Amino acid sequence: MLANNQNADTLKLLNDIVLPFLEDGTVIPVISNSFRIEQIFQADLELRELLKKEAKYYDDASTLEQQLTKLWATKINYPMSDDRNLARVAQYRQVEKQDTELPKIEYLKLINDRLLKLAENDSDFKDKVAELRARTQRLVFSETAQQLEYPRGFSQGRADPLELLASLDLPIFITTSYSNFLEAKLEKLGKSARTQLCFWDGNKAGINPDHLPDPKFNPTTQNPAVYHLFGMEQYKDTLVLSEDDYMNFLITAAEGFNSQELYPTPLRLALPTARLILIGYNLPDWDFRALFRFLLMARKTAKKKKSVAIQLRPALGNQDYQINSVKYLEQFFDDHDFSVVWNNPDEFIYSLIEAKNAGRGQP
Repeated sequence: MLANNQNADTLKLLNDIVLPFLEDGTVIPVISNSFRIEQIFQADLELRELLKKEAKYYDDASTLEQQLTKLWATKINYPMSDDRNLARVAQYRQVEKQDTELPKIEYLKLINDRLLKLAENDSDFKDKVAELRARTQRLVFSETAQQLEYPRGFSQGRADPLELLASLDLPIFITTSYSNFLEAKLEKLGKSARTQLCFWDGNKAGINPDHLPDPKFNPTTQNPAVYHLFGMEQYKDTLVLSEDDYMNFLITAAEGFNSQELYPTPLRLALPTARLILIGYNLPDWDFRALFRFLLMARKTAKKKKSVAIQLRPALGNQDYQINSVKYLEQFFDDHDFSVVWNNPDEFIYSLIEAKNAGRGQP
């Protein structure tokens, strides 16, 4: 049952904005990179301990992804105070080393090594960790997570929220994740997912042709498209990670908006009219800011339709700051035709599936 007020508010928004449009496939989940990062590293007690500091301002609120960034910042002697800002830390490293690829390699190695360190404390996986570390060619992060069976379990033994999202009969998914976690869940459910790497205008020689935008591909519920906007980990050059990368992404999006090689027709046609669900984003982060600017650009000529942004309510030490932060966020999103759901992303997905099944008379 959706018992508490928070879930009641979520259910109302689902009934008003999402559920009526699921069956015609005009809902598009937009999934952040941090969505899976947060789930995987929930088991990292050391990182979680670092989150206990009481926040005073909204942008003080920390995430596990930000704590991972702090570890990287410490390792490279990052000299500024905003050491949780992934794009800023990557930008610093890029300038310091005069190399655009090195920060991407370092970041991917950081999260991969952190996961190996976490798993080695589990006696059942020590041999597997040793085997993975001994590989001459390192696995990408998503493969490491799969080999080590992360994320491991969810509260009260419930299903994996990402798999529940994948179970929705939708032809289009958008993600700013660097990994193919979503595609793996779609495949597990018997769907033939098509990865589409968008907005990369660099060298395509080393990219699997099946991952490049195909103007002839028409996504369906059984053959959905997963559009990766910020690159993929196996093609390091494509990652949108530093501040320069995000600026280049927006410039490319503006200049190449009508290019089928960068911006596939099904995505271009769907974005202006779809009901979007933004999952796992943190308002101050660059990935949200660049994504949101892109979405506004894609929808600027469309008839206004409400979408949903999921945000955690700021847990601030000063109640006045909390009230003002909530008002600001609600006004910000409302100005751009988004309603805010104050909920944990996992809980929102559970509520969505529960409400959907209830509407169909399923238990």
